[in-house]
Amino acid sequence: MIPRIPLIALCLLAALGSLRAAEQPPDKAPRKGDEGKAEKKDPSSPAPPAAGLDPAKLIQRLASESAAERDEALEALVALGEKAVDPLKQAQDAKDAEVRWRVRKALHRIHWRIGRPLASVIGDLMDDFEQQKVGEREMACRDLAVVGLTAAVPTLSKILTTDTSPAVRQAAARGLVVLGDDGLKALLDAGVKTDRLNPYTIAVRIHLGNSFLERGEYEKAIEQYQRGLEIEPKNSLIYYNLACSYSRMKKIEPALDALEKSVEYGYRDGQWMQKDADLDNLRDQPRYKAIVQKLRETGKEE
Repeated sequence: MIPRIPLIALCLLAALGSLRAAEQPPDKAPRKGDEGKAEKKDPSSPAPPAAGLDPAKLIQRLASESAAERDEALEALVALGEKAVDPLKQAQDAKDAEVRWRVRKALHRIHWRIGRPLASVIGDLMDDFEQQKVGEREMACRDLAVVGLTAAVPTLSKILTTDTSPAVRQAAARGLVVLGDDGLKALLDAGVKTDRLNPYTIAVRIHLGNSFLERGEYEKAIEQYQRGLEIEPKNSLIYYNLACSYSRMKKIEPALDALEKSVEYGYRDGQWMQKDADLDNLRDQPRYKAIVQKLRETGKEE
């Protein structure tokens, strides 16, 4: 793999504004069994498994006498996502005030893709987001990135693709940029085209591909490289890194095809090619030896 290309250094975000206290359910007497119980949760713990769960049964559990069971039911509904939306809408007129509150909360979090880790740290930052002024929504995007970190990527992506204000969408894009590989991938997958970000699309695709390659996520690396080739079909570095990915997967022919393309489109570092461990699976291949020999004979090897 070609050593990483440093990304453009970005200015730090403005200091985080103070967050408001987390929203509480409607005032009411504690349910039986709740008195004196200070339940502790690990905010980083994953949401309960949602696959196969019945939304209707989970909504019934929102009325449980156990606070822990009510909370877990809400998290499971959020984790179900769109599958839970219609049953939740049907339950918006429930007689129990707390059930109605939790139903609204679940619908809100599903819409904005607010998972448990993010919900545990943002308080009511996203409440009534649509009704906030443009400047307030911009600040919310900055706060999401600073406080939520990678847990905020789905929410920022939702804002990026749905908000009516270009200023807010750009604030969401800036937030994604500073959140590393996950944010960059979400940004590019959304098809963002801005004057400040678009010139670096190829470099970002290579960076993401290299990150996945280093972690052994070869299919994801190949996807990023191929997306880069859609923009710049004759990029020799991308073809070289594609060869490295296929080689690691022991897909010899695709690796050799990509390596040949790399040289065809201008790759010249034959010395690195011969010591790059990513290409070790190709060393004994006649086509690989022919590529190296061609670089030597044509004087293109640096």
